[in-house]
Amino acid sequence: MRSYTRRGFLALSAGGLLVACGRSSGNDESARATPGGRSAALVAYFPQDIHVAGQRARLPFGIADQDGVPMSDGPTKLDAVVTNDAGDTVATVSVARHVEGLPRAYYPLDVELAEPGIYTLAATVDGTELTALFSIAAPGTLSFPGPGEALPPFDTPTVADNRGVTPLCTQPEPCPFHAVTLSEALASGKPVAYLVGTPAHCQTGICGPILDLLIAEAKTFPNVAFVHAEVYADEAATVIAPAVDTLGLQYEPLLFLTGADGVVRHRLDVIYDTAELREKLTDIAS
Repeated sequence: MRSYTRRGFLALSAGGLLVACGRSSGNDESARATPGGRSAALVAYFPQDIHVAGQRARLPFGIADQDGVPMSDGPTKLDAVVTNDAGDTVATVSVARHVEGLPRAYYPLDVELAEPGIYTLAATVDGTELTALFSIAAPGTLSFPGPGEALPPFDTPTVADNRGVTPLCTQPEPCPFHAVTLSEALASGKPVAYLVGTPAHCQTGICGPILDLLIAEAKTFPNVAFVHAEVYADEAATVIAPAVDTLGLQYEPLLFLTGADGVVRHRLDVIYDTAELREKLTDIAS
């Protein structure tokens, strides 16, 4: 198993994770002053090259101030245009603001782009056009699945067998999602919700809140098998856990949601709120 320092692991994922901590990576310009008197920037709350061409991509964007601090408010709806590197419009999207149960707002754009490359998202906020860049990878280049692909089974740590991962769960009160392995969950014939994230060591401060949301919603979906796996194998957060190495992950948190057939229907990268989570859980449970 590869070993990274905590800093080293996060450096791998700096393309998206640290955006939510105050760095506006992925933007093609600095924050602009809006007519409302505040500076704003459009930022990607996800790493680059984690979606592939020809596959549905969920792209959570947010609005940050001039210091890169995510705003908790913003327009109730974001109307945006996606253009390719030739300047051609390839998608027009409109998405509602999501913030239920979270300390920051975001806008989960849903698009499917046919070609890999660099794209520009443009949206008008308070009368000012803001832009951000993002990239789409070539098919077959990712080590972990997206929508329409099978989630591979893996014997994640459980209460009965922590498989060398200590602590098993870094949530202040360990979550209830360590009773069965991912392999057992996928073999159960139930839809599966599989979260990889570390509440205690999350640099974005979002892993704990989204795990809390998952715990709250799980009570409403008894026919869904819920599994959580930590990112680090040790309390000092110096050794990457097998769950991360197995899928070759370079960022966290992320939530895989599969149907009863084990095929991923939704992958919620980095951030989700109660409303989006409930909608996606309802979809896999139906």
